[in-house]
Amino acid sequence: MNKNSSLLKIDKLSKTYKEQIIFQNLDLVINQGEWVGVIGKNGSGKSTLTKIILGLETYSEGEIYLNGQKQEQYELRQWMQNIQLVAQYTRNALDPTKKIEKILQEPLRKFRLVDKSNENLRIKQVLDDCHLPKSLLTKRPRELSGGQYQRVCIALSLLVKPKLLICDEATASLDKINELRIIHLLKKQQEMSVLFISHNKKLVNECCDNTFLLEH
Repeated sequence: MNKNSSLLKIDKLSKTYKEQIIFQNLDLVINQGEWVGVIGKNGSGKSTLTKIILGLETYSEGEIYLNGQKQEQYELRQWMQNIQLVAQYTRNALDPTKKIEKILQEPLRKFRLVDKSNENLRIKQVLDDCHLPKSLLTKRPRELSGGQYQRVCIALSLLVKPKLLICDEATASLDKINELRIIHLLKKQQEMSVLFISHNKKLVNECCDNTFLLEH
């Protein structure tokens, strides 16, 4: 792992809605294996920046590069595999009608990452990484605790082996114990970069290599 190699580079990025400037001339570099924290007040453009990096929102000016290639050079499916999101804990994140096993199979099949014969092995590996028992596979989301629920959301992202994980207030609604468990779990993914968006400046300073202040 080379932390000096640029994974994601944002160059003079601007976003405008009609006459309103959301942000302007934004520069940001995330190296391989690096944690970069983003802090900013409500309305500073954090959610918009997240959507742009995920490829779900257009930008007005500037460029975004992943491994030296411009965003528009990637197919959306390939871009989405490389960059995954874990959002703030909410009981609406997982389909309540499906069992956890079915939920975890979906990204593997969407991105065609493993043969069906190897699905169970990959799922077991990620469950182990997330400290989740195999018995959860037969349960539905409503049967999980808050900490288990959020770790299943993380497992969903880790299954596709992203190069960059965006954590958008991913620990904000959890108690301190589950917050620390999530941070520890993500820190174990040493080759993965993390964009850690949070209102918690103390947490950002503790777990991130660099911090970026987004101001409107």
